[in-house]
Amino acid sequence: MPLKTLQIAILGGSDEAIFVGLRNFPTHKLALITPPGAANQSSTVSAKLADTLKLAVSIVEVEDTSTQTILDAIGQLVRKESGEFEDFLINVGSASRTLACAGVAAAFVYGMKVFDVRGDQPETFPVMKFSYIEAVTQPKIEILRALDRTGGRVESLEILSHMMNYGKPLLSYHIRGSRESRGLESLGLVEIERGKRGRLQVKLTPLGRTLLSTAPT
Repeated sequence: MPLKTLQIAILGGSDEAIFVGLRNFPTHKLALITPPGAANQSSTVSAKLADTLKLAVSIVEVEDTSTQTILDAIGQLVRKESGEFEDFLINVGSASRTLACAGVAAAFVYGMKVFDVRGDQPETFPVMKFSYIEAVTQPKIEILRALDRTGGRVESLEILSHMMNYGKPLLSYHIRGSRESRGLESLGLVEIERGKRGRLQVKLTPLGRTLLSTAPT
């Protein structure tokens, strides 16, 4: 049985880039990530596709063009649509430079195919179909969840140890890593700062928050 594919296109530039993506990749539904100022464009594209291809189109409006906002919007789409679609890909051909970078970042985080458009041809980026969540063990996910419950930051490993009932050496192993295993810090999921009296403050990064949004509960 062929995979059902949801194509995600980030708007902001040429409409033609959207149609190039649809011509070159089998697509069962299109989601249009619509930044501020692109509402008219998304309505026009959606109407054209409904008339010509009878393709289902959803419009996802975002409040700003920050990388975190785009990551969150794409993550929400994946969670919402994963029951119906087995394959996802991202078209950044119509996006501004900033939004295109955010789209490529999302592809790496979620393990999706992503492509740009040059002329009338797509150019696919070399992204492994392997999401960040698959590289992070369950104990590390639990540490991220504990940080998230505190608002994203703890002032010392002692506080985190008490919250989780983990010993400090075990916490340090998962956070700082070892020669054999990368920790949350080297994975870019937390940041470490040295506070008063040499205590290690641990802060959840935007990538860490994004990873949590895709982690199964």
